[in-house]
Amino acid sequence: MSISKRMRGVVGFIGVGVVALGLAGCAGGADAGSDGGAADDGVTTVGFVAVGPEGGWRNANEQAIKDAFTADAGFDLKYAPAASPSDQKSQLDAFATFVNDEVDVILLTATEASGWESSLELAKEAEIPVVLLDRGVDASDDLYVTRIAPDNKQVAESVGSWAVSAFPSGAKYFVLEGVPGLSVVNERNEGFDAEVASASGFTKVGAQTANWKTDEGKSVVETVLKANNNDIQFIFAQNDEMGIGAAQAVSAAGLTPGTDVKIATIDGTKGALEALAAGQLSFVAQYNPFFGDTAVDAVKSAIAGDTVEKTIIVDSATFDSPEAAETALSEGLGF
Repeated sequence: MSISKRMRGVVGFIGVGVVALGLAGCAGGADAGSDGGAADDGVTTVGFVAVGPEGGWRNANEQAIKDAFTADAGFDLKYAPAASPSDQKSQLDAFATFVNDEVDVILLTATEASGWESSLELAKEAEIPVVLLDRGVDASDDLYVTRIAPDNKQVAESVGSWAVSAFPSGAKYFVLEGVPGLSVVNERNEGFDAEVASASGFTKVGAQTANWKTDEGKSVVETVLKANNNDIQFIFAQNDEMGIGAAQAVSAAGLTPGTDVKIATIDGTKGALEALAAGQLSFVAQYNPFFGDTAVDAVKSAIAGDTVEKTIIVDSATFDSPEAAETALSEGLGF
């Protein structure tokens, strides 16, 4: 059965023992008519189904969420990272636990886009609002409040647009992709392809996952360069770490990154900006991780029963030269 938080507040007057029995095995959630949806002590309990350590961007993003949902701000944040960045089962288990524990809100950064519909339906039945952070899911949008993220397609389009201008006669290029099955990977491919696919002279040599990792990016690019007799002019890495690995592979092949092979990346980590400043990378598109305050606003609105936009886009910047990178670093934009 399902008991709303308003009803649980009423039942609370009957007696602690009766409440404990009455709620056993039941799920509850926020009611738009309650006083903010928070617990009786004024604290809002937030379950954060997270990815966990995955790289510089993920670390910065999850820390931004932790910094925003503090006790001083009236929150009790329950952080549940996945067993590994690709382990969906541990996320599904954590999500189910949060529903059973009757948290006020669930924040979800999914390891995979598919497989979430049943979990989201359970949360909706329990009247627990769900806010997606960064990654989207393959589920009806009436099952979650909003998705907060930079626009992956727009960010990737900026990479494609830069590539077209940097190579007016075209280029042979390779794409280093993130973990297969993620919405972010598909969206970054779509945005990049929208700019490059119709441009003359561009030949896609191939694409392969390097799982967001520097060492795998290096290994993949080493193999690709050997297979193509070093005849690759451009590499699009879907995150900074893979791009830095690609630069290492280019150097190891006796080529000069930025001259013989240009490399563009997405995220905007300090390491990538430093590599851009040193000429190892040629273009860095920021995927802004700092939207903890935006998430807080969305959570408060959801609990209050206010309308929240289904997609909240986080603004991001681009850096296309060593000078731009040095300025960004001096302004503390790396992470």
